[in-house]
Amino acid sequence: MRDTLPTPRLILRRLRLEDAPALHELFSDPETHTIGTGPVASLAGTEEWIARRSAFHAETGLVWYGVWLRDGGPLVGNCGIFAGRTGRAEPEIGYEVRRSYQGRGLAAEAARAVLGECDGAGIARVWATVRPRNAASLAVAARLGLVHAYTRTDERGELLYLSRPRPHGTQALTTPGSS
Repeated sequence: MRDTLPTPRLILRRLRLEDAPALHELFSDPETHTIGTGPVASLAGTEEWIARRSAFHAETGLVWYGVWLRDGGPLVGNCGIFAGRTGRAEPEIGYEVRRSYQGRGLAAEAARAVLGECDGAGIARVWATVRPRNAASLAVAARLGLVHAYTRTDERGELLYLSRPRPHGTQALTTPGSS
C-alpha cells in the first residue's frame, strides 16, 4: 500500500510518530473517539498505538493513515487496515473523523481510497466491525458495499461483522505469517 493517497478533498498519509499530538487530539476527545474502550488518556498511549500500526505496516505492508483536508488545516481523522478481530488474511478497515467534521462524507471518501489500495494489494476480503448503535459508521459501511455477515456478542454488547468480498479478478492476500 502506498504511503500517501490523494482523494478529491483529502490527503491520506501513513501516520508517523510525529503525528501523535495531532492524533491524540482525536483519540482523547470523548465525542470523537467512541471506539474500543473510549478516549485515550495519555499521549504515550497514542504513541504506542502509532508504534503498533507502524510495526504492522513493516510486517505486512498494510497501512493506517492520518486524514487531512487537501486545503490544509488540522488532522480531521484516521483510516486504515489492521488485523483486527478477523486476522491478517482478511483484515479489518477502520475509520474515524473528528466530531466537528462529521456528516460531510469524509469517512466514506477516505475509506474508499483505502479499499482501492486493498484491491490493488489483492486483499481477498475486507471486514468492518460496528456496534448496532453506531448509525453513522453503519451508513459509511453500506456506502462502501460492506454487508452484514454475522453478529457476535462481547463484554460491550452486540458487534456486527460486515464484509466486502474480494472484487472479481483479485487474488487472496498472503502476508508473512499467514496461512
